[in-house]
Amino acid sequence: MIVAQTELAKRVSSTAIGQSLNEVVVVCACDDHYAMPLTVMLHSAARHLAPDSRLLVYFIDGGLSESSWMAIRESLIDLPIDVYSIQPDYSLVEHLHTSHHVTPAAYLRLLTAEMLPAHVDKAIYLDSDLLIRDDLTQLWDLPLDEHYCLAVPDIACPFIDARTGCHNFRHAGPYLAAWQPVPNYRELGMDPLAEYFNSGVMVLNLDLWREDQVAAQMLDCLEQNEQHIWCWDQYALNVVFHGRWGRLPVRWNQGAHCLDYPSPMYSPVDRQEYEEMLDDPGIVHFTTEFKPWHFHWTHLRGDQFFAALDQTAWQGWRPQPPEFSWPEWQQRKMVGLVKWIVTRARKVSSIWTVPGK
Repeated sequence: MIVAQTELAKRVSSTAIGQSLNEVVVVCACDDHYAMPLTVMLHSAARHLAPDSRLLVYFIDGGLSESSWMAIRESLIDLPIDVYSIQPDYSLVEHLHTSHHVTPAAYLRLLTAEMLPAHVDKAIYLDSDLLIRDDLTQLWDLPLDEHYCLAVPDIACPFIDARTGCHNFRHAGPYLAAWQPVPNYRELGMDPLAEYFNSGVMVLNLDLWREDQVAAQMLDCLEQNEQHIWCWDQYALNVVFHGRWGRLPVRWNQGAHCLDYPSPMYSPVDRQEYEEMLDDPGIVHFTTEFKPWHFHWTHLRGDQFFAALDQTAWQGWRPQPPEFSWPEWQQRKMVGLVKWIVTRARKVSSIWTVPGK
């Protein structure tokens, strides 16, 4: 059993609005670098909540400054939301593999069942780089049954082995972020036809997590398979939860990679479902290290992010052009070049790929 050393304290509370009929428990985590998008996520979630409902948020504090807390508090006044902070024990995750823009804080979600009070048997986990456009009670009211979680197939890599699982691999394959997001799935006995989910939006069955001690299983998985890890916490979640998670429609986690497919014909998921995700996402997820609040990068729904931002204490903030940096300029160009090369190489490879091989 893993015991996280936590300190639970109420840090942000909106003005009381009376007794709520439906309390939705949310878990999120970030450090001070993500304080602004975290506020947009919480504000947009509270604004779209059904009447007579209220959000109870457990925030795993990765190091927010007092000024950030003040801005969050100001932004959530008069909304149906209460936020409690949890001080995590970083020693449990700080040794785990990280890369790119990801810090050990990404792994804290794996300890959710240990960090939340024992009476909390269910929660919705939300990344801090989300824009909520629909009512979270729709997710909250879904039955969990014997699933560890409900989640959305990762639109960037929705199958354990896309060459086998993807119905139109020859079209979609060149644009996928990975064909095999769990590279050693064969050694682990995983079904190549199975879907692979994104961890940014999950409905968690915390009672079952505690009963089966899944936190210990996931940390053990990460330590034993370090050389195979791709996408950090998602590796452990997909390995340990294989065959034990329930599928949500992809509109509940619109990853930025959906914009890489030239048209619905190239989508790795059902065409109608893909088009609904594009046209009417319930949650927009600003995945990858390239965010709309960074000066050099744009997003299809970036304007909606800034419209939501203008309803918070960060009203009017916009990214300013940084001083020119030759290494950063080279990096941006290299990202585009590598993407172009990989896509074309995969186009050639997918022509000769025999499904299931």
